[in-house]
Amino acid sequence: MSLFLKSLKELPPFGQALGMVLDEADSEPGVAVLLPGAEHLSGHADDGVFHTGVILATIDNTAGWCIRDHRDYAEGTSMATLDLRVDFVNPASLSETLRVRAVCEGFDGDIAFVRATAETTTTKVLIATGQATFMLGTPSTPNPATASKVVGGAVE
Repeated sequence: MSLFLKSLKELPPFGQALGMVLDEADSEPGVAVLLPGAEHLSGHADDGVFHTGVILATIDNTAGWCIRDHRDYAEGTSMATLDLRVDFVNPASLSETLRVRAVCEGFDGDIAFVRATAETTTTKVLIATGQATFMLGTPSTPNPATASKVVGGAVE
């Protein structure tokens, strides 16, 4: 397991809020996370399925994490999602745990390409597939020359 994945055990606040857990049993290239079903992950209290936004955001996060685990990634390089396409194939019951797996297919200059899937752990039903591109080396702090001023709650 790479150093990055060892540090991923302490998830960022978004991952913690959802209940994501690194799938340490996964030995394939890329990153896999588990997302146990919970009532707060549903769009409607009575439908009993994962909200598609939760699945999409988990795919996006996992995709970014797998780039950081790729052999060609330069430690400390920031990134931003340029494009994310997620196709939802089946609804996912909250009684299931989702397994989201993402693999960085490679880099072309400062663009990274990722493929991802989400499936249920017990029934192995495919829930969603995803493709993403990320721009590497994006500024992680505001540029003072282009930052907007906020005056009295309005952008100037």
